[in-house]
Amino acid sequence: MQQDIQNFLTQLLTKSGNHTLTEHEQSLLQDTGIEGFIYAKLTSKKFRKSKMDDACVVRTKKAISIAIQKNKPINVFYPQGGYKLWRFPSSPTVDWAEFFNISYVLKYVAPVAAAYKPGVNLTYYMHTFLMELHDNLTTEEIKKYVDSFEALLTEFRKYLPANITISILRDADIYSKDKYFKALEEGKSQAEKEYVTWSQAQKNDFARMARLNIKWNGKEDWTKLSEKEKGEKIYLAALYESAASSNLPKVAELVKSPDKILVFTKGSAMFIGIGSTKTSIAKYWVGFGVLEQKSSSYLPFVLTPSQYEKAIKVQYKRIPIEVISLSNFSEILLFENLWSYVL
Repeated sequence: MQQDIQNFLTQLLTKSGNHTLTEHEQSLLQDTGIEGFIYAKLTSKKFRKSKMDDACVVRTKKAISIAIQKNKPINVFYPQGGYKLWRFPSSPTVDWAEFFNISYVLKYVAPVAAAYKPGVNLTYYMHTFLMELHDNLTTEEIKKYVDSFEALLTEFRKYLPANITISILRDADIYSKDKYFKALEEGKSQAEKEYVTWSQAQKNDFARMARLNIKWNGKEDWTKLSEKEKGEKIYLAALYESAASSNLPKVAELVKSPDKILVFTKGSAMFIGIGSTKTSIAKYWVGFGVLEQKSSSYLPFVLTPSQYEKAIKVQYKRIPIEVISLSNFSEILLFENLWSYVL
């Protein structure tokens, strides 16, 4: 069993970005042309988790057309939080959740690169500054996460075809820290005015995410705050989250650039919702990667914090692994019938 799992994970690392077009794909390419082929692959139900919004269809087709007209790589852009949720034992660095996501997204773009010579540029955009205010994380914790993600990407890069590039872009690459926080504070003032118009469901959703992410004993010690003071921190987290999505014009300009294919765990008017793995829509940076055994095969899963808490209370195996030499990758948790007790 251990060797089978070792082989399975090694295949994910070394083969995910490599693809040979099937006869069906070659026929599709001939019938639809390169533009139609790329659109079909990037919107395939094999990866897509929900119906695409009409606006997303339009912008995706436009981005593909722009790249082909200029004979440039297809730009695929995947935003995420630049941190590992402190609730997991793997924090503050990446674990199998990130490994599974990278291999999954590479499989997603590999057919495009196989058919289109200019290839694909895959970019992970990371929010890093926000987490210092929003989640009470230290700069050091965030840096450790980003550095570990880059080290993981380096492992995958060793096996990629020449026309697939994969990189990280941080908010810190766009804004200086002073200018970022100035823009965020200006956005917070606007968010305060808008907050009163939010539905209760929207307020509850922001509060839920804040409670999940805030590290009370983090950059500052908030453990001794009163319930009222903690409520104020949760409220501020909601405002900062809103401000970050609406009042950082340089980021907005980058994200909304018409030459980008936007993907995320869930779909929207701008983003194709491809989930985090074949089996999961949980955000991998606030998730934990495990394997489920299905007969003689294995399925990668990204568990949410609540699913993880349920999973570790039942029987599982710790399987020693030697695939990459980074922290958190010396073993993997193996489950049977995982969904029967985490749903």
